[in-house]
Amino acid sequence: MTPRFVTSLAAALSIAALPLASSALAAPNITSPIKGLAGKCVDVPNGNTANGTRIQLWDCNGTNAQSWSFVADGTLRAFGKCLDVSNSGTANGTAIQLWDCNGTNAQQWIHTAANDLVNPQANKCLDVTDGNSASGTKLQLYDCNGTGAQKWTANVRPVNSRRTVVYYQTQYVNGVYVSPLGLTNNNTRVTDVIVAAIHLNSPTQVHLNDHPPSDARFTQMWADLSAMQARGVRVLGMVGGAAQGSFQRLDTDFNTYYPILKNIITTYKLDGVDLDVEEYMSLAGMERLIRALRADFGQNFVITLAPVATALYGGGNLSGFNYEQLYQSVGSQISWFNAQFYNGWGYMGTPSGYQTIVNRRVIPAQKVVAGMLSNPGNGGSGYVDITTAQNTVRSLVVSYQEFGGVASWEYFNSLPGDRAAPWQWAGTMSSAMGR
Repeated sequence: MTPRFVTSLAAALSIAALPLASSALAAPNITSPIKGLAGKCVDVPNGNTANGTRIQLWDCNGTNAQSWSFVADGTLRAFGKCLDVSNSGTANGTAIQLWDCNGTNAQQWIHTAANDLVNPQANKCLDVTDGNSASGTKLQLYDCNGTGAQKWTANVRPVNSRRTVVYYQTQYVNGVYVSPLGLTNNNTRVTDVIVAAIHLNSPTQVHLNDHPPSDARFTQMWADLSAMQARGVRVLGMVGGAAQGSFQRLDTDFNTYYPILKNIITTYKLDGVDLDVEEYMSLAGMERLIRALRADFGQNFVITLAPVATALYGGGNLSGFNYEQLYQSVGSQISWFNAQFYNGWGYMGTPSGYQTIVNRRVIPAQKVVAGMLSNPGNGGSGYVDITTAQNTVRSLVVSYQEFGGVASWEYFNSLPGDRAAPWQWAGTMSSAMGR
């Protein structure tokens, strides 16, 4: 059984040329100073990048030591390293330091609407010790108390939890174009649109579903997606799915096929990729792919995977490799997982399946997005009606303020609006998450 669908596997495997691109992708700029008490900044002392460097408050000076990237995976980074709670501590007074990014809960942060920076593992706030506004005062973890010592502002506020993700595979219905712009024109608060599905079919050629991505039928789609990017929505490309072959080729002939994938990303200015591996791929091959994408496109580039939900707690798996082993190896380079809770691989009618993943304490809630069918016709089983889905999500938000978010498969006929108003699912679920 395969939880993703292509309109024609035979057509997807036919090929057409794609010209190579020469320019590199510039990921969205989400870097900013973080200002706090007395208008001073979160600072790496003397720009010292050594692991264990204590983070301090200092007069804002515009240097790289005060330039922090709010990364889609929930981390805050300077000099390519992460803002870290020392020894994964949860006690009041635990030191805040710079450390190699490692994918642990000690490096997850939520910038709340109240301007707190909360570490969800401890459920405590980034705090200026003793409320002392003198430059050089060290930062610590402390019970959130609403004081000025815990209020932080930045020039950006990217969504790195409670994401609203929408898969967009059906671009035409009966020859009529389905635009994704309803998601932004109707204030759904969508965070990510994932265009599906990219297939690497030969050493020089690719398809987006049944046609080359450069086909004229997609011209309006790329323009609409660009307009959504201008409004702050991230646009990702989904690779793979039910039409197998792309990952086997990346695994066994990486030097041929990775440049093709890289070219697609740059040509269509994608903010990230969603790797939907529904065929055998080796663990080493997936690690190599993720590391190459991160090295080539930088820390702000979004890298997600789309396993069946059971694969995130050691159960059934379509991908060949073990996801927990993958996370332990390269978790700091994975933005999040769009877990498929349907087609017999999970269920979102209750919170229990999601909780099972988080309770294993390997992959944090901030990196687990709950994927659901938005219409019973979009999958074999596991559809959850919108009211039940809202109730489940509200319960998970209460349990995990860092809840990773929701994803719908797929856009064009999402209920309750169906084809007339498919954006309603996203807006309804954003509201259920309190966004």
